[in-house]
Amino acid sequence: MGDAVEPLSRHRFHILVALAGEDLHGSGIVRDVLGQTEGVLRLWPATLYGTLDEMESSGHIRELKGADRPAGVSERRRYYRITREGRRVLSTEAQRLAAMAGVAEQRLRGV
Repeated sequence: MGDAVEPLSRHRFHILVALAGEDLHGSGIVRDVLGQTEGVLRLWPATLYGTLDEMESSGHIRELKGADRPAGVSERRRYYRITREGRRVLSTEAQRLAAMAGVAEQRLRGV
């Protein structure tokens, strides 16, 4: 599985899940996360953009610039894409969560 990765915060996890599907701008990420969590997790602008900046610095996502941006969209909209490293981290976290869910289910069944 490669280098050990610290568990992701729920904000980072859900943002990576959103971007694993497609490139999105901020409000698209907010809508996707609301859908993933059935409205439980709302990313407010300060939290969203602070987290996106941190994730970009860590190499998990990148802001799309120039020719990478979708055609015809406002320059004011910042679009983001998950990186190869972001996919690796998300995959590792998904495996960790699946393993923990399995442990929880076994214990709930009394196995």
